[in-house]
Amino acid sequence: MYQALYRVWRPKTFSDMVGQEAIVRTLRHQVTTGRIAHAYLFCGSRGTGKTSAARILTRAINCLNPQNGDPCGECESCRTIENDASFDVYEMDAASNSRVEEIRELLEKVDYPPQFGKYKVYIIDEVHMLSNAAFNALLKTLEEPPEYMVFILATTEPQKLPSTILSRCQRYDFGRYTEDQIAGHLKKVVAESGEEAEEEALSLIARAAEGGMRDALSILDMCMGSGEKITEEHVRQALGTADRAFLFSYAEALAHRDGAEALRLTDELMRGGRDVQVFLKDLSAHLRMLMAALLCGPGEGLPGVSGENARRYAQQAKEFSQQRLLRVLDGCMHAEADTRWAASARSVLEIFALRACDQPEEKDVEALLERVAELERRLAELEKNGVRALPAAASQTAPKEQKPSGPVPRPVVETPVPAGSRPPKDVWNDALKYLKKAEPALYGPLSRAKYGGYQDGTFKAMFAPGEEIFQTMLAQPERRLKIESALNQAGGQEAKFEPVSQMVQQDPEAGARQEKNLSGLIEMFGRDKVQIDE
Repeated sequence: MYQALYRVWRPKTFSDMVGQEAIVRTLRHQVTTGRIAHAYLFCGSRGTGKTSAARILTRAINCLNPQNGDPCGECESCRTIENDASFDVYEMDAASNSRVEEIRELLEKVDYPPQFGKYKVYIIDEVHMLSNAAFNALLKTLEEPPEYMVFILATTEPQKLPSTILSRCQRYDFGRYTEDQIAGHLKKVVAESGEEAEEEALSLIARAAEGGMRDALSILDMCMGSGEKITEEHVRQALGTADRAFLFSYAEALAHRDGAEALRLTDELMRGGRDVQVFLKDLSAHLRMLMAALLCGPGEGLPGVSGENARRYAQQAKEFSQQRLLRVLDGCMHAEADTRWAASARSVLEIFALRACDQPEEKDVEALLERVAELERRLAELEKNGVRALPAAASQTAPKEQKPSGPVPRPVVETPVPAGSRPPKDVWNDALKYLKKAEPALYGPLSRAKYGGYQDGTFKAMFAPGEEIFQTMLAQPERRLKIESALNQAGGQEAKFEPVSQMVQQDPEAGARQEKNLSGLIEMFGRDKVQIDE
């Protein structure tokens, strides 16, 4: 009769276990020295070896000839327990036996000593599912059990256990397996099963298992059913995920802000019968690979990827700035979570894609940082191609006391308005109020300017030195037209808008005041006490 791979490859000894070295070393030492605790608590996510370790420990402490802490597997006690024929070992699933009556029935047998082995062992799996009354019934026996009694509790959610239970157990936390550990074990399973598999196929299974060995073996079992060599494409078909080429194409559409191409690829994905949530999970993994390639380079941080694929990741990563890639990755992970509750998963994917392709608003600080990072990336590419920008210091070099070459600009003088028209300053304030509600992305930069006056039908906004970025932003035609529309609406007549720089005016009396102050200092302290620096 056929058995699933995870049952066939369930470890029989501590030596067979993959990983969990610290736990294996401690349990072996306890078996060797005979210092067996009366209660153990094995915690960890699914498929990390909790139940397997409990069964191995059960056989080891009852084995007649233990080998370095491992059960021999040949004595009568080992064979009896292995065949589930021992009356001294009882394994219970608390998920289906959570009532207090079932625990009381179990505890009634505690008073009977073991018939064949040295210890009587109760293994309670998913112990967090027990009711409060069942925990209370178990508590007294767990605190003072007979010397031959050993309890092994296993759970995936230790935070749900009462503190009174936790304090009476030796706790061992089983960590998730690494992708390398899972891939290495799968390679061994494939070799001993007489099958063939590609390295990248096993790496893909290891990533999909998310640290659970049982899940990895179940996926491998699915892929081995075809009787052919296990390839990456076979694994993707078994998992229902998109292939790597499609992920590269989708990420490229996001990098180029091509919303139309992203929607076309989404339609292709849906017509292929793919699951949106699975695709978003794969896309977030792809974006994390791009982030690793961007930060660490193609040779590092890319597990299970080599050769041409590593080069492609490194090449595509250069199309994103770090800030933008982080924003797209964050949006992808939020979209993956939203698909669990949305009525239309396709709509969630399409909204995410359009937002990722959209130009961020200027009022968002993170968006501004993203745009700056994008400009720096493009500048670095230009310098790499031999185009160098003029250094800022060279372009700003000027004499210390350089006087303006042209006439000093005077303040803007407002031209008279026709009788019956509203004062320009009132029109300006009303337009600002309107923009604050209707166009907050324009109101933010505009509020940093001062009212520059009204002349020849044009309203002017003056920006102080250092605010040139906002002046340039509002000078763009589409933004200027929106501001002019608000001014037209507020004033009831056609008006123009112009952002200008605020120029510092020279004070004609500044020299006379300086001479007067200098004379006063000399008169007060004496000429020899005053030093004049030009």
